[in-house]
Amino acid sequence: MTQHAIHSGLLAISLALSLALAPPSSALAQEGDGIDINMDALKNRPTGIQPPAPEAPKPVAPDAAKPAREKKFTGQSVMVLFEPGSAALPDGAIRRLDEIAGRSKDQRLELKAYAGTEKQSASDTRRLALQRAIAVRGYLMEKGMDGTRIAVRPQGPAHDGQAPERVDVRYLEE
Repeated sequence: MTQHAIHSGLLAISLALSLALAPPSSALAQEGDGIDINMDALKNRPTGIQPPAPEAPKPVAPDAAKPAREKKFTGQSVMVLFEPGSAALPDGAIRRLDEIAGRSKDQRLELKAYAGTEKQSASDTRRLALQRAIAVRGYLMEKGMDGTRIAVRPQGPAHDGQAPERVDVRYLEE
């Protein structure tokens, strides 16, 4: 044998031993290492291992299958009037909000806030309506109401013929 053949044989044995003794993760081909593996062929190859049988669907309780529904309006509401262009709570509103907080601590409320006219920009009217609703919600929370039970709905201009500068405090069913 020539010295070149012996050297090539020793290299082959050395390479085989290093692959055999290397940790399994380093012996596997990795993306970008120049080794092209047909993964589709490997996926469809039988392995002798059967996947577990699928579990039977669990029965669903009748109430759990229903999507969460929005709380319905009870028909009872209180109108809180504001000065045009202002989000400050007027004195008359404070008395009404004290009454609401005193008798409705565990009640769910929806605050539908209105502001401005059609002639004003939509973003300005919604912003003012939101500021009013947040002012009402903050006052009710100061009086002990749970803020998570008060939904805020800024509407912008009123289209219902009622006072345009207001927050409707609407009672929702439990």
